[in-house]
Amino acid sequence: MATQAQRLSRHADTLASALAEQATAALLAEARLTPKPGLVDGRGSGAHQDLTLALMERSARALQPTFHALALHSWRRPADVALRQQVGELGRSGEAQMMAATQGVNTHRGAIWALGLLVSGAAMLDGKA
Repeated sequence: MATQAQRLSRHADTLASALAEQATAALLAEARLTPKPGLVDGRGSGAHQDLTLALMERSARALQPTFHALALHSWRRPADVALRQQVGELGRSGEAQMMAATQGVNTHRGAIWALGLLVSGAAMLDGKA
């Protein structure tokens, strides 16, 4: 029989997985949205010579573990300096993972922070945001 702590841990992991999947799905949906004149979409790279749809998709998938970690570490936590520092560290780690997956091309640096903060905030509220 599972203890209360084990049930809470499973709940936190389930929530973190769901939030990470939703964030990743949002990045994939945005990348695939067509037409987006001048931007990467299903028709081409637009004005971005260094980006392709496949690269954007690879980047989004590479960020799923980062979103999971952000949610897991933010779950039911108060907004304080310690959480801010941890979120920053996780975001920078995710940025490094993204850059490795894209061979140094910035595909989602801004999204890491924007979606990362949304994921963190939702996890702080136990997904009830």
